[in-house]
Amino acid sequence: MTLHRSLLLSLLFIAGCSPTGNAAAPPSVGSPERGDAAGPAACMAAVIQDLHLAWPNNRTINIVAFGHSVPAGFGVTPAVHKQDAYPRLLENALADAYPNALLNVITSAVGGEDSTQGLSRFQHDVLDHHPRVILIDYALNDRALPLEASERNLSSMVDAARAAGACPVLLTPTWDEHAHPERSDDPLRRQADMIHRLAARTHVPVADSFAMFQAYKGDRNALMAQFNHPNRRGHELVLAALLPLFMTGPAS
Repeated sequence: MTLHRSLLLSLLFIAGCSPTGNAAAPPSVGSPERGDAAGPAACMAAVIQDLHLAWPNNRTINIVAFGHSVPAGFGVTPAVHKQDAYPRLLENALADAYPNALLNVITSAVGGEDSTQGLSRFQHDVLDHHPRVILIDYALNDRALPLEASERNLSSMVDAARAAGACPVLLTPTWDEHAHPERSDDPLRRQADMIHRLAARTHVPVADSFAMFQAYKGDRNALMAQFNHPNRRGHELVLAALLPLFMTGPAS
């Protein structure tokens, strides 16, 4: 068993899911509804179906990981550990799960950026890659913005993604050792709560990184490269939150 395959199976166990189908799955028939707000489950289901396809029916599937320093792979600033970051881990895991898929996980992330700055480059740095799925991860840095501004920015990204025929996925924040999520006014918790409300209103799948870190039973410091950047073990928790979206259709 390869290292990637072993990691995939372990993470699927943590996430409570398993790979579905096989490489002989029939091709999807055009998916005009895949970016439709009424059908987020159908959107991701169409991606999953196409991940099963083998030559000569398969086509390139681009997934864009969009956000700040965490998807970029920053560890102890300014060091970047791209191979330990969840976009690379996701690409490896999906390549193991779907060995005939032509897939790319493209990282479009800028350290220190918030969603206002990200929105200004959404067309050029995200949509121009013609993605099937867009992972939106700004909550950690958006604590510096008014909550309403953060919500507007994320909503605009969701709308733009769907208009381009892509499936948007919202990520709740990863950990910050200075946070106090037991407090209702904690900025990290408020971001997570807002993302869940926005996702429910817009019918967008959520990868709940925040819940994965909260549920961790060990020393959370062992998951961190520095106070606000996860190490590889922390990124594996984010991967465990993401993988079920690519294995079974998310609930609408």
